[in-house]
Amino acid sequence: MPGKIGAAFDALLPRLAAATDYWLLADAFSSIDGFLDPIEGYALLLLAQFGPGVGGIVEIGSYTGKSTCYLARGSKRARREKITAVDHFLGSPEHQRGGANESAYVVRGDLFAVFTENLAKAEVDDWVRPLRMGSAEAAAQWSHPIRLLFIDGDHSYEASRNDFEAWGKWLIPEGLAVFHDIGIFEGVTRYYEELLRGGVCTEALSVGTLRVAARSDAG
Repeated sequence: MPGKIGAAFDALLPRLAAATDYWLLADAFSSIDGFLDPIEGYALLLLAQFGPGVGGIVEIGSYTGKSTCYLARGSKRARREKITAVDHFLGSPEHQRGGANESAYVVRGDLFAVFTENLAKAEVDDWVRPLRMGSAEAAAQWSHPIRLLFIDGDHSYEASRNDFEAWGKWLIPEGLAVFHDIGIFEGVTRYYEELLRGGVCTEALSVGTLRVAARSDAG
């Protein structure tokens, strides 16, 4: 295609490819139950695929694996780090019987089985290392740098603070801490805003209820 039209078309192709990729993945993962919007999931995929630094990718709170699949697909594409998925698979408080988001999987006790099945269907089970335990227990065993930390477990203020304090010390200087459900749950929202005010992290990206904070210190 000649001249300016050809140049414009060439510039358009990557954008069309990204849009197609987004919709294909949104469709592929649509059967996985969860509270993650597809655009939030795609943001996680891009962070796992192209995010800065070298280190682990750790997810706190996996539920049925929707966010895990996005993270794993992105990192697997780039042949980067495998995902460490930390979850006791007993559900957050809101998932319990009578909770605000009561989960049939949690009530039945088959959440982990559903999680592993979803990873296999998405063909990313080879790129995920599940740690079937609580966040504090898993953190006590951890000793590796982290480049991407996704916190999406118990959304209370205390649990959000404990998760970041336990795992955030392993973030590399350019590492990213990602919080979900900001503006939805009061506890995690309050802690995230407090974290920014403290100067440890600076907000780098906002997508839906997802907030990406870049570590702003070197210690």
